[in-house]
Amino acid sequence: MSFAKISLGAGLTLVVASLLSACTPLMQASGDTFKAALAGPVPLKLSREQVQSVPYDQLLLDTRFGSAVLVLGRVEDGQQFWASASGQVLVAEHGLVRRTTGFPENLEGTHFVGSNPFASGLHRLPDGATAERIVDWGPGYRYGVRLHSRFQQLGRERIEVLGEAVEVLAIREQWTAPAAGLSGSNRHWVDPRDGTVLKSEQQLTSDLRVTLTALRLSPGSRLQ
Repeated sequence: MSFAKISLGAGLTLVVASLLSACTPLMQASGDTFKAALAGPVPLKLSREQVQSVPYDQLLLDTRFGSAVLVLGRVEDGQQFWASASGQVLVAEHGLVRRTTGFPENLEGTHFVGSNPFASGLHRLPDGATAERIVDWGPGYRYGVRLHSRFQQLGRERIEVLGEAVEVLAIREQWTAPAAGLSGSNRHWVDPRDGTVLKSEQQLTSDLRVTLTALRLSPGSRLQ
């Protein structure tokens, strides 16, 4: 499957492509999983040594289209621009994806009505807290979709990252979008010490669900 390579910001995908153009086996495998999607994507297998060989903050992106490694290209006003060698870009803030490009269906914008529960860290959020945000999806001109969320603390769990067990606080986000006739749940696994989202499952549009796993984060990339 070939995804549209739409630029989000001034040449970000070109910059990331140049960063990765040394084409380590890690990045080559990352791009290949998306290119092979029609044949049935296979999981992207990574080692800690491969991740450490690339000196940039990295996330693992898993979707039904395939898997890819995302590299942090830049940070503007607290928003992190993550891009893959195959042209996908995610803009995230406080661990929540707020925009995407390069997928068949994209999240074009996210705006909170009232307070943003991700801003101060989900580890501080009381059980049963609610929030509302407005999202825009494209193509299809589905703009102004109101999404209502309720958060539930699930307690401590262990997740595996690059073969290592990490203790996290698990949080379920039940959401509904009545006008669109949609509902579902997101999951967020956060560092209980500072609230940094280390792994998440997020429904970004009616057709796009992603799993993001932090492979490498510098201190400046935590809870931004």
